[in-house]
Amino acid sequence: MRLLLLLILIALPLCGYSQIKDGPKPFNQEEKPSFFIDPLVFRGKDSTKARLDLYIQIQLGNLMFKRNLETEKFEASVEYNVIIKDSKEQIVVNATYPEKFIAGDVDLKTLASGTEFRVKQFYLPADIYKLEFIFRDKNNKQETTKELPLIVQDFNNKELTASSIMILTDYKEEEGKKKITPLISSNIGELRDLYVFYEIYNNSEISIPSTIVYKIIGDRDAVLKEGTFSYLLTPGTNQKIEKLSGFDYTTGTYNLVITSKGTDYTLTERTFDYKWDNIPMNIKDLDAAISQMIYIADPDQISYIKSATTNAEKERRFMKFWKDNDPNPNTVKNETMEEYYRRVRVATERYSQYVEGWRTDMGMVYIIYGDPSNIERHPFNSDSRPYEVWDYYDINKQFIFVDYTGFGDYRLVTPIWDKRFKVR
Repeated sequence: MRLLLLLILIALPLCGYSQIKDGPKPFNQEEKPSFFIDPLVFRGKDSTKARLDLYIQIQLGNLMFKRNLETEKFEASVEYNVIIKDSKEQIVVNATYPEKFIAGDVDLKTLASGTEFRVKQFYLPADIYKLEFIFRDKNNKQETTKELPLIVQDFNNKELTASSIMILTDYKEEEGKKKITPLISSNIGELRDLYVFYEIYNNSEISIPSTIVYKIIGDRDAVLKEGTFSYLLTPGTNQKIEKLSGFDYTTGTYNLVITSKGTDYTLTERTFDYKWDNIPMNIKDLDAAISQMIYIADPDQISYIKSATTNAEKERRFMKFWKDNDPNPNTVKNETMEEYYRRVRVATERYSQYVEGWRTDMGMVYIIYGDPSNIERHPFNSDSRPYEVWDYYDINKQFIFVDYTGFGDYRLVTPIWDKRFKVR
């Protein structure tokens, strides 16, 4: 797998550098979110107001750290605003939170996968709100705004009501105590088991036997999975943790709906996503991404991935290939995968003519070897067809491309000899 090893070696310095260097990120750096938020509403101690828990996850690896010359430490400085407007467009919450994160030289090595979690609480009466979250990275002057609808229901107006649903990344019991960790990104793609936490409020004065029905709904309102839980709900707050297993997800957005059997209203619901974490953002079509693997995978490997009988199995095979070729499996990022599909994107942007750029000879050489050390362009020679010479000094290789048609379709004069490539 000589070409694979070369790609790994080239990819490593490119992927880690920009996160710690002063100044803006290079143009080819894939944009990743600096934060995730998950607003969850529970019944408050005051019967007139509900409690909003705003969970915030800050992605340290996507912030810009600058060296403080006085302390010799690297610092990231951010600020985020929480603005909540009621149904009359009146601002009922306007809070600003400055934060500073400090890292030493050693800490920067693990910074890419580092996260910080915050929870902000607000108390609101029943209404339909608009939540606006504004996040500013002060070092690179970037500002990102996320707006979400926020429904705060009256938890006392029916016999049974329920809180928002919290998806869990971790759940365990220690010494009789339950410990839970919320999933803030709403993406369950990397979870081994899907656990959810919610509260059911029994507003009567007696215990109520209840059958709770949950449904997982996909595209076109198709019910993909359905199940029940049987509870004896005591008066007041009933906290529940449940495992929802036995379903084969594929990439997409789902809706989890919880009702009580015999009632005609929804107790609670929420959406969540299923996608692979840290997959390059320019991968939009799985089948296309598999076809684009021709410069790094053997034909048999590609055929095996494509032959999967379900989309979920196809995704698993695709991701297993890249996990098997991850140079640093203990880190969150897969540097080889990110660099490979970055090159596919750049090749498509640069070299597309009558075919997609990644399929062209220039695209192929660029994807395998990256940017050349030097390019000689000869577009208007009177005694020859247009041609280009690409030199790679570090690996002692040279490639010559000739435009035989005069329409910018540059062809490689000497093919790359490798068992994965056909002579073109």
